[in-house]
Amino acid sequence: MRRKIVFIGLGLLTGIVVYLICYLNRSWTEEDVEHAKVDVTQRACFALLADGKEIAYFSGFTPDDSSFTCFTTSRDSSMVYTEGVGVWVNSSSFLPSAWGCIMALDEHAKMEAQVKVMSTALDSIVAKNLYRMRQKLQRNARLRNEVDYYLQHHSIFDIEYIGVANSAYQLKVNSDHLESMIRLLKEGLSKRCKLQVKVVKEYALHSTPLHETSSVVWAPSLRHMKTGCEDYRMVILRNDTLTSIPDSCLALSTPVFIDTDFSNLIYEWKVKLHHLNYHSPLVEGSGLTSLDFYRFIQSDTLFEGASVDTACNIYHGRMTEEGIPQGYGVMQYANGDYYEGEWHHGTRHGHGFYLADGHGVKAGEWAENRFLGEKMNYTDNRVYGIDISRYQHEFGRRIYPINWKQLRITSLGPQNSKYVEGPIDFPVSFVYIKSTQGATIKSAYYHQDAHDARRNGLLCGAYHFFSLHSSGKEQANYFLENTEILSSDMPPVLDVEPTDEAIEKAGGEEWLFANMRDWLTIVERATGKRPILYISQMFVKTHLHHAPDLCQTYPVWIARYNVYRPDVRLLFWQLCCDGRVSGIRGSVDINIFNGYREQFDEYISNLWKK
Repeated sequence: MRRKIVFIGLGLLTGIVVYLICYLNRSWTEEDVEHAKVDVTQRACFALLADGKEIAYFSGFTPDDSSFTCFTTSRDSSMVYTEGVGVWVNSSSFLPSAWGCIMALDEHAKMEAQVKVMSTALDSIVAKNLYRMRQKLQRNARLRNEVDYYLQHHSIFDIEYIGVANSAYQLKVNSDHLESMIRLLKEGLSKRCKLQVKVVKEYALHSTPLHETSSVVWAPSLRHMKTGCEDYRMVILRNDTLTSIPDSCLALSTPVFIDTDFSNLIYEWKVKLHHLNYHSPLVEGSGLTSLDFYRFIQSDTLFEGASVDTACNIYHGRMTEEGIPQGYGVMQYANGDYYEGEWHHGTRHGHGFYLADGHGVKAGEWAENRFLGEKMNYTDNRVYGIDISRYQHEFGRRIYPINWKQLRITSLGPQNSKYVEGPIDFPVSFVYIKSTQGATIKSAYYHQDAHDARRNGLLCGAYHFFSLHSSGKEQANYFLENTEILSSDMPPVLDVEPTDEAIEKAGGEEWLFANMRDWLTIVERATGKRPILYISQMFVKTHLHHAPDLCQTYPVWIARYNVYRPDVRLLFWQLCCDGRVSGIRGSVDINIFNGYREQFDEYISNLWKK
């Protein structure tokens, strides 16, 4: 009887052991995983340590150029957020209990390998990033200079003004940040601190912090788990505020005696993770592709979202379902350029502005990635002027005087009339009068016109028409001998309008530029006023880029009969040659100051201070 009881007991014990072995090593079903699954938020960044103290953080590292991305002193700003997936698991392989433990896929396992790469030459990597930040700071300074110039000559009346002003503020913020980071790295390198780098990770479940456990209870079980993929690993998390899993969930057993390949499970999780991740914010260095974008506002067939293309250009704004920019959006190019405005089928099209080092601010209309220019609305808030010569006096054999008391602009030419706001009845704020040409021709009307203009309270200036038949020195002396320039007058102007054929016949660009410099230098020295250079838009595109010192040194007055403002830095724009002015017979050249009344008054005030 006893033997029978013993055999029965041994049989039951053997059955229990076999059952436990089978239970503990059974394959997880999809239903098991679904019941045990939870969403886990993961945050991670790199921390830079100096003598063991965390001094800075960055979200990513690019081995090709040893660059840190999102490098800052704020840990939160550098954190890369990921919505991951985990499952509740038994805290012991033998006992069916959870105790708040979760097994999850470590989305940032690659970072550990990158730490090893960085640690081999960290001082050199930090020095490279310091050099790169100095370059970015210099680039920011150039961009801020261009943006400041734009803002000085525009106002809130102009379409793109607010966007450019916001960019100016952001450039200042970025520059301040770069300066602080440069100081921090310089101090670390100069003091020869021991530099180290580590990965900082944070996990949360429904906003409740989790921590990665290193309990020995898990050691034997984890050794039997393999992923089949070096880029990912499993991590065991624990919520100390929980003693059991929710009733609606199932805790999965972890295998003890046999290996379990989690490759298929990880693949399934990654597919689900892709669909979860579109709610995550776009973070620089997150590795998104042109199809990995998040969408949160659907309107017809367009979405509001973000994407990164294969060239690492980051776009956010309105787009098609395929991730192609369409509508209003912002593109931050990998080389640092910036565009904000309208898009059509992935190209800059419509109103927008573009910031690029060495190109200034391109604000206005675009068509298929080509900048057309900036259209100007003409109001009485603008500052207008005219330039005159004998052609405003002589008609056939008759000579007509100018009625200076009646001067009012009544037409800006047919091409510009549709961009005028309100009636065209603008005052003439300044007048330029031709004085001389070459070294032998002087205007018969200059002195009387200049006298009458000043007597009627107009700002007056004189211009010289440059000739290719005499030297710049001869022409400068001839201009000064025949021109009266008062301290209250506008700066003198050098009018340069040669054809390409005439330039070649005279000796080429070098001869032309050398003689232009002679004229400008002599006249400035004699009058104490820096002359203005009057040229055509075609001359700028064809020749002036070979003499950048001229447009950098002297204010530029552009002649361009087009609806778009010239795409160069300029003081005045001659926008038409067929304008009308009451008090003057025939057509008149109409000019506009590149700015508004406030900027013009400041310009004149600075002239008089000199």
